[in-house]
Parts: sequence; structure tokens; C-alpha cells
Amino acid sequence: MNTITKDVFLIDKVKHKEKAEWIRRIIRSQIGVFKISVDTSTMLMTVEYDPDAISPSTMQTLIRSVGCDLIIDKVEIHQILQQKRKFRRNIYFFAVATVVFLLSFISGNIYIEIAGGLIFVLFLSLMVKKQRKLFTYLPLL
Repeated sequence: MNTITKDVFLIDKVKHKEKAEWIRRIIRSQIGVFKISVDTSTMLMTVEYDPDAISPSTMQTLIRSVGCDLIIDKVEIHQILQQKRKFRRNIYFFAVATVVFLLSFISGNIYIEIAGGLIFVLFLSLMVKKQRKLFTYLPLL
């Protein structure tokens, strides 16, 4: 009896949307794959497949053969996506801190300039301290 399984995987080490589309075509051409979609903004691949005909590890091997990776472990996918969200959030906060820092020099008030500089340095040090390992996921952005 054929059962259809629906899983979500993360495509890793892909820098271009065209390559993600190419990976989608590779997986779609396999026997046992019924439906596949790739969200190119998050690089999440949703696959409906027959687990008796093709396994996630087989899909992972196919994708690794073209120089990319397929993360099939749900916990690891969740951790990577959570780290990417934190990294993006910190980039936004860094941009705001930079604007505050730059605007503090326009005010002409030495106390505002010092406060702006302290905010900028404090945020920068926190971001580097907490997110140092996230720079390995920069290509996923």
C-alpha cells in the first residue's frame, strides 16, 4: 500500500534562486516524488513523496552531488531558521543604532552625541558577542 508523506526540508549552501529551481527539478524527476515546492526566500522545500520509493536521505545524497546540502533533521532546521531570524533582527537593530549614532552628531549637543555613541558601541558589542557563530549562516540570507 502506497502512503504519501509530506515533509519540509531546508536547502543549504544555495546562493541563487536558479539553483534552487534546478534542485527542485532534480527531486521532482525522481520516482516516488508526487509534489514539490521550493520557497526561494527561505529555501524551504516541501515534498510529498512515497517513503517506500524514495527516502529523505536519498534526496539529501542527490542534492549533495550538486554541491548543495539538504537539512532533513527537523530540530536542526528549526535551529537554523531561528538563528537566521535573530541575525536579521540584529541587523535591523544595528541599522537603527547607526542612524541614532549619526543623528547624534547633527544635534550639536555633546551629551546626545555621547549617548548616541554609547548606544552604538553597546549594541555592536552585544551583537558580535551573541551572534558570532551566525556568520556561518550568512549565505542562507
